Amino acid sequence: MEENELPDLLSAEAFAASTGRSVDASDPYVEAVVRAAGQAVRAYCGWHVAPSARMTLTIDYDGGNVVNLPSLSVSEIHGFEWCGRDLDVSELEWSRSGLVRLPGACAPCYGGIRVDLTHGFSDAGGVVQVVQQVAANAAASLMGATREQAGQVSVSWSQTSPGVSGGVSLLDRDLVLLAPYRLVEA
Repeated sequence: MEENELPDLLSAEAFAASTGRSVDASDPYVEAVVRAAGQAVRAYCGWHVAPSARMTLTIDYDGGNVVNLPSLSVSEIHGFEWCGRDLDVSELEWSRSGLVRLPGACAPCYGGIRVDLTHGFSDAGGVVQVVQQVAANAAASLMGATREQAGQVSVSWSQTSPGVSGGVSLLDRDLVLLAPYRLVEA
């Protein structure tokens, strides 16, 4: 894997197993819809969420003495560069929720902080469940059709959100489950 490259939140194989093999993991559409569902979840949450992984992040610095890292689960900070200076991580005060207190302040600058850290939840079953639900909804309505009928026989499929069929979208129930994992902008 390249630096900061993460595995999907859910594999096509795990998704196929969760559906009782009603979908084929080797179908390219299944892999695409599972990946898209995971990307939608990560985009909504504002960070990678899971798994726990070592990454290097470069973020903007606003000039204050507290930095809010884009994470809700920091387990270790391995290196920290601030305004071109390497800081001794053993002297940094930081929280698991991603706050880092700096030893002072300097001028705001884009990309002014580079941090090498391990973060992300090792167990995010609720997030994986949302990915499964979103992928299942999208897979059940491949072409956007919600109903098909031939004579007296009809089949109905789910909508991916109210008034929308086909594609990947997060439902209100998904947003509720993802709320504890979502970064909140101040």
